[in-house]
Amino acid sequence: MLMQSLRKSIKPGMWIIAIAFTASLFFMYGRSEKEQKPLAKVNGAAISYQKFAQSYQNAYENYRQIYNTELSPQLEEYLRYYVLGQLVENELLWQEAKKAKIKVNEEELNEIIKKIMGMEPFGSQEAFMRYLDYQHISYSDFKEDIERQMTINELIQRLRESVEVTEEEAKDYWTMENEKLGVSYLFLEPEKYKKEVKTTEEEIEKYYEGHKEEFRIPEKVKVDYILMKPEEFADKTGEPAEEVLEAYYEEYLAYFRIPERRKASHILIELASSASEEDEKKAKEKIEEIEKKIKEGADFALLAKKYSEDTFSAEKGGDLGFFAYSQVVASFAEALFSLKEQGEVSETVKTPFGYHLIKLTEIDEEHINPFGEVKEQVRQMWIEEESENLAKKEIDDIGKELEEKKITVSEYIESHPQRGKTTPFFAQGEEIEGLGWASQFSETAFSLTQGEISSPVEVSGGYCLINLKEKEPSYIPPSKEVKEETKEKLIEEKAIKIVEEKTLQIEKEVKEGENLSLLAKELDLEYKSIESLTRADQIEGISSQDREKFVQTAFSLKKEEISKPLKLTNGYYIIKLTQRELLLEDFLKEKEKFKETLLSQKRTKTLNLWLQKLKEKAKIVDNSSLFFSS
Repeated sequence: MLMQSLRKSIKPGMWIIAIAFTASLFFMYGRSEKEQKPLAKVNGAAISYQKFAQSYQNAYENYRQIYNTELSPQLEEYLRYYVLGQLVENELLWQEAKKAKIKVNEEELNEIIKKIMGMEPFGSQEAFMRYLDYQHISYSDFKEDIERQMTINELIQRLRESVEVTEEEAKDYWTMENEKLGVSYLFLEPEKYKKEVKTTEEEIEKYYEGHKEEFRIPEKVKVDYILMKPEEFADKTGEPAEEVLEAYYEEYLAYFRIPERRKASHILIELASSASEEDEKKAKEKIEEIEKKIKEGADFALLAKKYSEDTFSAEKGGDLGFFAYSQVVASFAEALFSLKEQGEVSETVKTPFGYHLIKLTEIDEEHINPFGEVKEQVRQMWIEEESENLAKKEIDDIGKELEEKKITVSEYIESHPQRGKTTPFFAQGEEIEGLGWASQFSETAFSLTQGEISSPVEVSGGYCLINLKEKEPSYIPPSKEVKEETKEKLIEEKAIKIVEEKTLQIEKEVKEGENLSLLAKELDLEYKSIESLTRADQIEGISSQDREKFVQTAFSLKKEEISKPLKLTNGYYIIKLTQRELLLEDFLKEKEKFKETLLSQKRTKTLNLWLQKLKEKAKIVDNSSLFFSS
């Protein structure tokens, strides 16, 4: 309800500011910021850790609500750097907007503020002002934040509007998207020729001498570590009082916010992505006939059972159940969430699946689960956080005892075997027994000197102190230890040479007029043909990384031309272009649509490149390593 009402009542683009601000309002203010070094600086402007923490919390909670799942340690790490990157970009944009002397229209600014004040859970100016007062936020600070975001949006809009697309660019883009080739090709795989390769002891030894570095064993370390797991402390947190849980609930209120969900029914007339204009015309006529029947008073459920090509929902009268805006494709969600009343049916909507008529059957308003319903969940969250705090404190205390030499690592492990372990030797980038893929643990272990103990390091299972026990330097093993590996590499190299000689022979015979398919039979080679190949198509047996090279080579050929041998990861290809298809008259029919698509892409690319140049020129100081590891 909130989103659709804003879309209709605020100028395009401005409603985004209102939604974004309100979503993060609960995290943005209300906590005093300690004197500390900034997390980052952008041309001298500080980005505080407090500001980062508020933005991170917002992004974290949004992810959990949308996907209804916990974040993995890897995703948490990515999210930290993503949020910091966004704050840096926002600061750069703000600085550029000030240079451009962009001024916000006071009337539009007041319109946005008015809408925010009217949004749930506020509902009125008085309630909103009480909330600001409760959070110790001045109205001027609040207004300044909205004005800043509007200014940045205006800068971005000006940049986007400065980008244009010419007719020639649109034509080139359309050609790239629609040109089709017919190709045939030979494939020569070195693996196939390994059985033909013979080696001698002398050759193996000679190969080893010439490629010693390829057999180098990397540096390895063995460490003792103490691992403090938060779950160990779950029974030591004590039972929280009711008022403690209520305060915790209020602090994490957004976690319990349930976004608006809508129940819908639909009638679908399917349309394949490869459908012809005639197929599309028939599908549209069919959905329009059904739409006419609905407007004449026909029962939606009966029509769905009779006509809908979504067989799963058709038998239930088109019922799809409840879902949030983000759970369905954008065009479907936009249509459904713009309907005003239960029972209302949309106009015809096109999605990647075909044409739909959508009926709104029920609305589950956005709401916050009351404390009474989620009390046990709040309790578990509080215990988990307290357990983590206790684990952090315990690892810090142990670190101090080790530093003050009150106890040694080995003594601690002996008295707490469930917390201490010794790893086998491992190299950087390898999986660590008992810990899995722990990059920060590994980096820290390799940075230590013999006997040195690390500061606490966060891993997926808790918090570690690491003591370097032993380090093995990198070395090249003697030839007898890697004889089989050396032999295999030598065989691979010889097989490749056999293939290269065959490709030269084929190239010569092709120039003399030999047919590719006949050559394939004579030489027992793999021969394939593709009747229709576009630049976006996948090719059987060719990896995504090699596909682009294959496609570029194929599209560079003239009709009946044969390529030079193309070396890809799995072998050599010789390609022949058999036909090229491009109907330019179709471009005239679809020109405007393609110009619009290209314009959107070009604007995004231009904005990204401009922002990248800003970053390259800016003086950015990153202190994030002082605040969080990884």
